[in-house]
Amino acid sequence: MTVGLFGGSFNPPHVAHLVVAEVVRDQFGLDEVWWIPNATPPHKPNDELAAVQHRLAMTERTVEGNPAFRVCGVEVERDGVSYTVETLRVLQDQHPDTDFALILGSDSLDHFADWHRPDEIAERVPFIVYKRPGAIESVADPRFVNDVRYAAAPVMEISGTEVRARRRAGRSIRYLVPEAVRAYIDTHDLYRPTD
Repeated sequence: MTVGLFGGSFNPPHVAHLVVAEVVRDQFGLDEVWWIPNATPPHKPNDELAAVQHRLAMTERTVEGNPAFRVCGVEVERDGVSYTVETLRVLQDQHPDTDFALILGSDSLDHFADWHRPDEIAERVPFIVYKRPGAIESVADPRFVNDVRYAAAPVMEISGTEVRARRRAGRSIRYLVPEAVRAYIDTHDLYRPTD
């Protein structure tokens, strides 16, 4: 089985995540895409981060209806900062017959050399990279280009930052996030509008 690992804060998950995951799955013939919400992302401030149980629940609602998508809670179940290399070690130990690939935004690849143990990550899995708005076109460190494949996913100008800002401003987020996620955000009063 071939699985794409799609990690992120998913704060909240939005339709661009869905489009990227499906395009990557289809283009590279992946059997599944495992969505991995970060418990404590090492490169993002926690001040705007919804509680992990909310992000996990929203991600579960996002993947409903696509049998090739599933949520993997490996990082949520582990205490501390969510380092990709540790996640890969655990998943490869648990699933030795599965071929994994790491799905990354081009913005993450631009700064990949700053990740925890980037050489080990690059040795463990190939990368599938999709373009993100504003990211540079090249990889700064040639150590990590040996097994990089580029996805032909459309560049979508949707981000969790934009969704949160719209919500805080009291503006609609309909069609930017799946309807089940929008309802969850409303029900749990996440990303509260400012007064």
